[in-house]
Amino acid sequence: MYISDTNYHQLRLYVIKHATLHGFKVQDCDDIFHDALLHMVEYNIPAIDRYKIIWKYIGKHRERRHRESKRQVEYDDNKER
Repeated sequence: MYISDTNYHQLRLYVIKHATLHGFKVQDCDDIFHDALLHMVEYNIPAIDRYKIIWKYIGKHRERRHRESKRQVEYDDNKER
């Protein structure tokens, strides 16, 4: 599978645009884009389905963030005992 430089940058900006709407930072967007791009290359995804894959990985990262936020323990070192 070949992605031209312009398509690469368009897809990256698409991920940044839509993932930041869900509260992700730019570094998280790059991680999402990397995971999606790796999936596209491994499975030789046609150009028409690339945006589906991007949304799939945005959803996976949202689920992971939600799942990990439930495991957070409150930091109570500064509370009076």
